Amino acid sequence: MESKRIALRRVLKSMELFALGYSDVSSTYYFSMGVIALYSGSSLPIVMLLGSIPLWIAGLTYAELGSAMPEAGGAYYYVRQELGRVPGFIAGWLLDFDQILMISYGAVGFSGYLSVLVEDLRAWPLNVIVSLLMIWVLAIINIIGVKPSARFNLALVAIDLTGILTLATLGAYSILHRVHYVSPSVSFAIPAIGLSYALRGYTGIDVIAQSAGEALLPGRSVPRSIVAICTLSTAVALIISIITSYAGLIPYIAEHLNDPLGALAVGLFGHGLLSSYISFSIALVMLLSVNAGIVDYSRSIYSMSNDSLMPRQLAIVHPRFKTPYLSIITASSVASLFVLSNDVELIAGSYGIASVITYALAVLALIRFKASNVAEGFSTPILRVSNLRIPVLALVGLPIFAMAIMLEVIYKPQYVLPVTLWLIVGFIILLLMRNFK
Repeated sequence: MESKRIALRRVLKSMELFALGYSDVSSTYYFSMGVIALYSGSSLPIVMLLGSIPLWIAGLTYAELGSAMPEAGGAYYYVRQELGRVPGFIAGWLLDFDQILMISYGAVGFSGYLSVLVEDLRAWPLNVIVSLLMIWVLAIINIIGVKPSARFNLALVAIDLTGILTLATLGAYSILHRVHYVSPSVSFAIPAIGLSYALRGYTGIDVIAQSAGEALLPGRSVPRSIVAICTLSTAVALIISIITSYAGLIPYIAEHLNDPLGALAVGLFGHGLLSSYISFSIALVMLLSVNAGIVDYSRSIYSMSNDSLMPRQLAIVHPRFKTPYLSIITASSVASLFVLSNDVELIAGSYGIASVITYALAVLALIRFKASNVAEGFSTPILRVSNLRIPVLALVGLPIFAMAIMLEVIYKPQYVLPVTLWLIVGFIILLLMRNFK
């Protein structure tokens, strides 16, 4: 039996949705660019550009489904509505895993970028201690129920963009005005491993879909914010990777996996106020991603519990603070295990696999949706074959998502293991929920 859904207040405008989504998307490549550079070398700009394609496919899919079905839950809700209970559970459960990893990489990235200001944060165990401290401080804040306002998110995004624009503008200026500068070549030979990381390096757009139930005028605000996020994220990542390449700093940022853009700032401007400001601004965004992961996970588990897909105990709210404290503690505990590994490649390698599978399920949901509905608002192109209406996004996206998973399985199979174990646990829970209803 379908549970009654509680309508949320529609208060989020386009700029507020943009602030929520951009901080999530930008934090993913702020964290993963060092690993991508490590395996891409001189092809980094091309690889980063190709890596933005899944972001656009997922974003436009969410833009259409989110404007047509503006409900909280995002991909979990769309997939369950169009494909059924079990596919919906898989989509929601996999997104939960990536939200846990978002908490992990945000915490590790926070201490990493702060290490430009405090050198001791580069070394174990202080880096791990600070990362864990940030997770649990934010977990307690979320249990107590203190939430950052939309204006606070906008302020942090403004600080982030100011730092990144400063890095891009002054970085380009310093490169163009070098007297003895020899331009390195950009290779078009795409390394498969680098591409595998890049195709999963722009996740985070899910937060817009999950917030569609709180969007004011969702038919306009959801597509506008998604297109703005995809455009700006692609442009910034491409510009930063070009500057890194032409400054000859790809090997240098590949040595600094915890703070690749902080290393870029130091490589361009040296240690000083400018590089410290840029690193600090990015550290704030990484901190925001920790909070976003905790909030998104708790909302998702709460929604799935109310739909009888997860144990109702996880949806229990604190008697005093009225927050889903058990789901917050669960997410923070699992994220802490990844932080304790002190392995950036483990987090970066495992992150995004679940999102790519969820994106593919969302595209399949879009196929089903377009087969029986004509969108009145935002609509993506279709290809008509006889009586079939096939979304162009499906023709482009499904092969790309399949390639992203295949490359990971071939070249880095060890990082598929955490996702596989998470799925097995999920299916056990689903089976138990079915047997004990």
